Amino acid sequence: MHKVILVDDENYFRKGLRSLIDWKACGFEVAGEAANGEDALVMIDEVNPELVITDIRMPVLDGLELIKQVMQKEERYHPKFIIISGHSDFKYAQQAVRYGVHDFILKPIDQEEIEETLRSLANTITEQKLVLEQNIEIKKAVLLENLIFGKVNEEDACVFSRELSLNNADEYYYLILEVNGIPESSSEAAPDNQVKEKITKIIRDICDPHVRLFFQELEQGSYGLLIPSSYLDRFQMQICHFVKWINGQLISTMSQAITFYIGPVVPKLHLLKDSFEAAKNAREYKYVYEDKNIILSKEIENNKSITYTELEDSYYHLLIEQIEENTTIAIMETIDKIFLQFASKRMARVAVKASINRFVHAILKIIKNMDGEVSNLTNFQTMLQLQNYNLTLQQLRKQFLEFVLESKEMITILRKQSSDGEAHKIKQFVDSHYRENISLKSIAAKFYMNPVYLGQLFKKTYGIYFKDYLLQVRINEAKKLLRQSELKIYEIAERVGFNNTDYFVTIFGKFEKITPSEYRNKLLEKRKL
Repeated sequence: MHKVILVDDENYFRKGLRSLIDWKACGFEVAGEAANGEDALVMIDEVNPELVITDIRMPVLDGLELIKQVMQKEERYHPKFIIISGHSDFKYAQQAVRYGVHDFILKPIDQEEIEETLRSLANTITEQKLVLEQNIEIKKAVLLENLIFGKVNEEDACVFSRELSLNNADEYYYLILEVNGIPESSSEAAPDNQVKEKITKIIRDICDPHVRLFFQELEQGSYGLLIPSSYLDRFQMQICHFVKWINGQLISTMSQAITFYIGPVVPKLHLLKDSFEAAKNAREYKYVYEDKNIILSKEIENNKSITYTELEDSYYHLLIEQIEENTTIAIMETIDKIFLQFASKRMARVAVKASINRFVHAILKIIKNMDGEVSNLTNFQTMLQLQNYNLTLQQLRKQFLEFVLESKEMITILRKQSSDGEAHKIKQFVDSHYRENISLKSIAAKFYMNPVYLGQLFKKTYGIYFKDYLLQVRINEAKKLLRQSELKIYEIAERVGFNNTDYFVTIFGKFEKITPSEYRNKLLEKRKL
């Protein structure tokens, strides 16, 4: 509902007008009445109505003078005016038009006529207020952007302060808010409107229902907020108390944890860049002060410095080795040590993320080299975009651990598949070349493999040692030749890869418990029967 004030020195007319019109249906509510222009002037300042319906001839201050004085106030939103008068003097109407009066209605009033006027005017006011608010939002956004980059001089800052109702503040702070966590879906990736609405409601509930907020989206899930000292009246002018109160309110409405970074106070609006830079720098201390979610830049000024160098190489080599060895417990212990290093060495936020990023790319490289599909990893996209997310140290550790363990499982599967494939190639080669003078060493050289590793791989895959398998293949082929040919024993030995007939006979006996000759004779006896 738009607010309207009724101004007329005749009380019965005001009461009659109030009861005659269906104000709600027309989009208005009567916010007050005044018997003269002077009282009306005071009421307009207090109520901020969108419409004033006034008579012309009134004591103390007449209607036209009231309109003139209101319209001369540049710093405020001007209400619309409708004049209702019993005088049809053209001069009054002419003057009213000059002051931008919306309508001039003569008494007696026609109800349908005035209600139609009010409905049309309500729509116009709504549209104009929307455009005005949009223009203000644009101006606020441009101002804040220019302020943090130091592009506003003191004179221009004073002008903006008056225009945007910031001139009642003595000091200013820049506050950065981070919404921690990884969005569950793309629709949640930029919840800026939700955050803005909640912060706006919280501040307006404690400050002023009509206060303007200066918000700025810095990055995904990170927001900047200009805090004038006028917000702090109910907090003993302490910015920290104010932020703690906001945090307490947000805890009850948001599932995500918020981290706040408070820049130092600046005495002039055009110096806001200094507060912004300090608040931005404070973000690098996020993992140093993991137990805090409100970090004041002034608290870290005299504190120990932080390091921007990455983690030592030994941790990378150790973790990669443990991933390849598939040792889950050791991996978890190493990750614990890594995150303890982040804290003990007071590593800056950017250094922590760079270190994690190095691990991620090293692991992905291993998977790619094994012809694995990295996009099949559940956390693949998340880890690639890790730099874009605001995470607490615990959230970062959890995300990293899940990625490492999932990658370890994929690497294990890929290695098994690769090993199975390599072992199968070796087996096929033996099946085709058993007649030749082959050995574990010669095959390992042919396939560019370590003989010891090849022997272990073959045994693990087929449950039999390579040498035993080769002999088994040769003996099976020898038995086939004994059954299907009249070749002599030494000829068969040569055909299946034995250079020494006696050795062939010995091995045959070991596998079959009889000699090659006895094996053939038994077959001949069965055929006679």
